[in-house]
Amino acid sequence: MALFDDTLIEEITALIARRHRTLGDALGITSRPSSGDEASPLRRDLWLLIGIANGEFRRSDEQTVQQGEQALARVQNLLLDNPLGGRTLLPHNFWQSDIGILLSRVRWWISSDELITISNAAALAFGSNTQANRMRIVRAIDNGLLESFPDPSVANPQQNKRVLRPQVERLRDQRSLPSIE
Repeated sequence: MALFDDTLIEEITALIARRHRTLGDALGITSRPSSGDEASPLRRDLWLLIGIANGEFRRSDEQTVQQGEQALARVQNLLLDNPLGGRTLLPHNFWQSDIGILLSRVRWWISSDELITISNAAALAFGSNTQANRMRIVRAIDNGLLESFPDPSVANPQQNKRVLRPQVERLRDQRSLPSIE
């Protein structure tokens, strides 16, 4: 039995449609209900993400990995972007919701080789894994400078947070990690 199904697609599209109507109302734009959006780009992206999360694809197909990455980025942008161009910081309980679990599983499928622990990120960014450096990484996550994802194989929520190595390297090179106060 699949972990995710069309019910989650309906839930996500309803959330985005509700936000679209709210923005349309605020702008004075009348939104028309679409007829038969079965093959909308959002639904195609969600079908792919659900297929990945349910284990229907192998990572050996580079084209599928690339399509998954693009679909994940589009869905995350729809769910998390705001009109000011900033990213929305997610509450910790988001990762226990079906949508959070879906996004986390897909991120792990796409980037499992590039996700590193907070300790590894501290060592990579600052040369040593100290408490102060780990706090700097956590602060970068809290400030939206780094994205974090829970590791589904680690039950302890204090130890299951992972960040993308390329983001840590980019921030290290830019020297824009916040200092500990």
